[in-house]
Amino acid sequence: MSFEPILLAPEEQVEEIYPYRRVWRTSWLEIWVLLLAVAAIWVLTHFFGALPATLRDPLPKLAIALLPLAAWLVFSFRAERRAPQPRPGLVGLLILGALAANGVAIPLQEHLFTPDRWLPGQGFFGRVLGYGLTVGVTTEFLKYAILRYTGWPQRFRQRLDGVAYALTVSLGFAVVYNVHFALDPDMTLTATALRVASVTFSQLGIGVVTGYFLAELRIGRPPIFWLSAGLLLAGLLHGIYYSFRGIAIVSGLGVGATASSPERGLALAFGLVAALFAVFAFLIESSDARMEALTGRREVL
Repeated sequence: MSFEPILLAPEEQVEEIYPYRRVWRTSWLEIWVLLLAVAAIWVLTHFFGALPATLRDPLPKLAIALLPLAAWLVFSFRAERRAPQPRPGLVGLLILGALAANGVAIPLQEHLFTPDRWLPGQGFFGRVLGYGLTVGVTTEFLKYAILRYTGWPQRFRQRLDGVAYALTVSLGFAVVYNVHFALDPDMTLTATALRVASVTFSQLGIGVVTGYFLAELRIGRPPIFWLSAGLLLAGLLHGIYYSFRGIAIVSGLGVGATASSPERGLALAFGLVAALFAVFAFLIESSDARMEALTGRREVL
């Protein structure tokens, strides 16, 4: 029998190092940086008069248009490089997303679909289907094609990989759209800032849908129509967002009301990205937990 004193302090446990970048954390940091920057521009313009309300200088507008890219480099890309197991090919996907937006998505939207010419007069559901089945499906199919034919399936080791890669491609789309808005001589700095944030939030939020469905196709056992349903859902989310945005920015109930409130459009885009991040974070966590439980059960058996 041993008479050595018993130590009452619990044994110290070594915390396991998470090998990947925490996608949700860095993406939220980017969103908050952009939101705070836009809020600062709006307050300095409307409350303090430090910035002229009619400022149309292209350099400040280009700076705010490129702010989402700068935030991604500071938070997501730097964290990815510091991770024990970084995700490869992110810069290439960002560039491909920008090229697809500039070379395919925008020309189709401006010269073939032209939704702003024939959809405003349609009813709400007509606008949802019109925007969703043209601009929405085209945008998300291009994102899918980039992800499918560059890194799928070998780079999809877990479901969050699909989210990380889809967010990167979506950022490439958003940056190109933002630069196009910034180069419009009729856009003021405040209007550009509000539009940049709205476009970035909507692209990131809906891009998560395509990334999740593609990752689940690689890791899980979805039905045969899984990917088609995912692309259709993502496209219709574009249509729903555009339709509600048209309602949100118009103030006044009269038929002849012309005043607008782009701030409400920004609030709608922020609500969209927050809701989609929350929903798919829950779905991914639940799917991973079920898979881990099944794997552990099989090992026991």
